Amino acid sequence: MAVPRSIRLFYLIAIELARKYTRSLVLGFCVGLFLSFLFWKLYPVVITPLIHHVDRVGIIGDFTPSNLPQSIQELISGGLTALTPDGSAKPALASSWEATNSGKTYIFTLRRDLTWHTGRAVTSHDINYNIRGVTLIPTGDDTLTAYLQYPYSPFPTLISKPIFMPGLKGFGPYEVSGISLQGDSVKSLQLTPVNLAGSSPKDYVFYQTEAQAITAFKLGEVNALEELSTSSGLTNWRNVSIERNTKYNRIVTLFFNMHDPKLEDKNIRQGLAYGVPDLSYERARSPLSKTSWAYTTTNVRQYDYDPVQAKKLIGHTEIATTSAQLTLSTFSQYLDVAQSIAASWTSLGINTKVQVENDVPSTYQVLLSAQDVPPDPDQYLFWHSTQSQTNVTGYVNVKIDKLLEDGRQELDQTKRKVIYADLQRRLVEDTPAVFLYYPTTYTVTRK
Repeated sequence: MAVPRSIRLFYLIAIELARKYTRSLVLGFCVGLFLSFLFWKLYPVVITPLIHHVDRVGIIGDFTPSNLPQSIQELISGGLTALTPDGSAKPALASSWEATNSGKTYIFTLRRDLTWHTGRAVTSHDINYNIRGVTLIPTGDDTLTAYLQYPYSPFPTLISKPIFMPGLKGFGPYEVSGISLQGDSVKSLQLTPVNLAGSSPKDYVFYQTEAQAITAFKLGEVNALEELSTSSGLTNWRNVSIERNTKYNRIVTLFFNMHDPKLEDKNIRQGLAYGVPDLSYERARSPLSKTSWAYTTTNVRQYDYDPVQAKKLIGHTEIATTSAQLTLSTFSQYLDVAQSIAASWTSLGINTKVQVENDVPSTYQVLLSAQDVPPDPDQYLFWHSTQSQTNVTGYVNVKIDKLLEDGRQELDQTKRKVIYADLQRRLVEDTPAVFLYYPTTYTVTRK
């Protein structure tokens, strides 16, 4: 079959042009291929945010899918209860509850308008808390009974922890649309809003160190960083907003080893407390969070810097007549604070050296570290004499033990407040530890 003349003419012209411009065509093909590859690589980082705004947030720390930061968990799902700013429990998945049997039985009524991200309704049969000494029995799709081995008044705050189905499926405002792992650790996590008009997807990228996170921010890999301990690396960076946040759920504390002969005398511990210089953070006045419903400073001793009082107290002790020396153990992030305290104590006549640790030492004299403060004022784990693993000072006080026992069994919040006011007063007076300050973190956002 004869080929039409017009097609043969087009073919001959194409061959001639190809011969004449071979180098240009090859170069154009290579450039096009390179640009296509570059577009594919840059699309997630640059192009996508321009077309569809995505909040790309850097998180510092090593997390697994089962222990993601609380703020991220709460975006994906929720608990039977939620927490108010003062640490009280409020309705969430459970619309209401009541405690019976002297606080050993809790009956929960669940909301009926919530669905998992799979589309299935959330029922009492899905509640999968694994709490020692607690048995959960569904008594209907929207009712659940919890049987406790012992009365435990903080129980409603304990079940504020979000619950999940396999695959990180929840019933919160965002669902997991992608996750990348490196071994057991989360490398990145993508969240997509569920029926939230105008809400942006969120991409979280996890970094082992703050230095890595700051470098990633500068390179444009993320447009925000959360929970930085310092903003010094980005203070002079252009088009950056820096927000300072006070962490009221954590207290940087001086722990005294109550088994050390040099620290057995309460006057010594109080003298050292008065010898702590003013620090550039918000001072903590008790073991409870400042925001807690049970927090009080009424009749609670205040250890503001007072070298005269410090010398007076220490001067009446045996340590003042000996060649006193203390070792203050701490971690690298608190080194500057530890050195400031050590210098102040040395000026009081107690030679103090600082020792940097990588982990909590099995033995120490004084330890400068941070302690997370639970939302409920119950601090049985930290100060009761039976808690050898978590009572790091080895503190023993019969009256404190009784207050801790009563506080976690009393259901009436007004009565609990009286108990914990007494606890704060007695504990701060006895000084097994000095509660120094609430630490500061920084959130950095690209404008």
